[in-house]
Amino acid sequence: MISKGITYGKFRFGLVEDDAVRKDTFRMRYEVYVQEFGFEKREDHPDGFETDDYEKESIHFACLNENDSVIGTIRLVLNSEKGFPIEHAVKTTFIGKKPHPSKIAEISRLTVSKDLRRRKEDGMYGVESYIKEKEGGVLPDDGTIPEEMKGRKNPIIVLGLYQVMYHESKRRGLTHWYMITEKKVFYALKKYGFLFHQIGDPVQYHGERIPYLGNIDEIEKDLYRSNPDMVKIMLTGLEKEFHPPFFAI
Repeated sequence: MISKGITYGKFRFGLVEDDAVRKDTFRMRYEVYVQEFGFEKREDHPDGFETDDYEKESIHFACLNENDSVIGTIRLVLNSEKGFPIEHAVKTTFIGKKPHPSKIAEISRLTVSKDLRRRKEDGMYGVESYIKEKEGGVLPDDGTIPEEMKGRKNPIIVLGLYQVMYHESKRRGLTHWYMITEKKVFYALKKYGFLFHQIGDPVQYHGERIPYLGNIDEIEKDLYRSNPDMVKIMLTGLEKEFHPPFFAI
């Protein structure tokens, strides 16, 4: 079961509130992180679920297909006595005034099922195609592309996951997002108007990973200036009380 969600064609996105769906996100992560890419050791996850020490401190989001199977997932790690994963991986420099840690969350475990990636080089995030001029898109060409997301280069699964994650961030009063990921994810998000700032040196962890910081207020304003249609999409399904004051729909 997922809640507070949105639907695009046959894909449903939302907050994971059901143990069965949560386990299905761990199962999909196992398929990608362990079986497909070998980032994690099989012996560390004998139950067939890819998990770590931050699951209980995290909010999980999922994309479900028409069979209610998880085919995309992302999570927000909230503040706790454990700190944030990024703080244990790399030295960072916060940009601007740093709020209380309860206002910050770390984006992680963005994953798209390999069956929904068009090309091998899209990698486990399924975003490589979106920063190229030709081809691409994590969505089958079967007529289910919704009007508001039309265009083969729209990464509907990634954008849908970010949309419901943004909604829950606004509801919880979060102001900043940490993220440590590949540069291609940064460029894919930038292409669609989601501006993050590098806040530390690259580190080697299953390839080069770079630490980033996103200021949600800044992202909203920059997105409003550069791509107001995307703002309308991102606000769809979010209660008006949480809409940014400069953009009313």
